[in-house]
Amino acid sequence: FLITNDLTAPAERIVSDYARRWRVENVISEAVKFFNLNALSSPILVKVHFDILMTMIADTLYSMLAQKLRGFEQCDAQKIFRHFIRGKADVDITSGEVQVTYPRRAHNPILREVPWQKMPQTISWLDGAKLTLKFQ
Repeated sequence: FLITNDLTAPAERIVSDYARRWRVENVISEAVKFFNLNALSSPILVKVHFDILMTMIADTLYSMLAQKLRGFEQCDAQKIFRHFIRGKADVDITSGEVQVTYPRRAHNPILREVPWQKMPQTISWLDGAKLTLKFQ
């Protein structure tokens, strides 16, 4: 059952168009709900542009992380946050090293599978401190 005013288009194209529009609406809905895009920091246009830019960067970073997590490639930012970001960890900072130790969690095996060694192992803005991730 389809409602449309385009009576000449094939049903496949109409369904395809609706699917594309639905995905766009989901992205906008996620930006409003999870990234609080409806609560901009200021009515000044430059600040609004900055808020939107930061939202786009955050959404892109969440998407990039999701691509690394087996089984979570198509998840939205809220689910990635709930399962992987919002968690506890012990962070020990010593001279020249930052060690992050994650406690036992259900999704740790997925985090262990990520090829972290292919990513930067030092923190440039912390005088090149070495970053170490440990999972209990």
